Amino acid sequence: MKKLIVLISAFLLISLMGFTQIIAPEKVPADVKQAFAKKFAEATDIKYEMEKTNYEVSFKENGIVRSANFNSSGVWLETETILSESDLPKKVLASIARNFVGFMITEVSKVESPDKAVYYEMYLKTNKEGYDVTFSPKGTILKKTKLKE
Repeated sequence: MKKLIVLISAFLLISLMGFTQIIAPEKVPADVKQAFAKKFAEATDIKYEMEKTNYEVSFKENGIVRSANFNSSGVWLETETILSESDLPKKVLASIARNFVGFMITEVSKVESPDKAVYYEMYLKTNKEGYDVTFSPKGTILKKTKLKE
């Protein structure tokens, strides 16, 4: 089950990347490539994309699917790590159980950035409705957006 969730999450991450433009490594500014290499020295399967005016780098690190965003000067903006439900903090799982009875987690990611606290973002769905929900590590709901059908 854990592998299935990870595969589904990876698929969703890749499908969301359809809104970005894949670019060749030689078209990525040297500052971006250098900053990425310094921050993620163990990265493999590296792919570069343009996301509006920033660069998104998709990669694997120790077998884990991740993506990191940098501006054109190489300043790190954010890293998103695909997780499985079992990787969530217990307080987040307790909050889901309390606030989203009957909902199924369909995608989970951990988001880190230099200017915000770590948070967990996920899709919670039933047969009738779904939400994009952001939680703090302590299980506090930071944002809840109803998914369009």
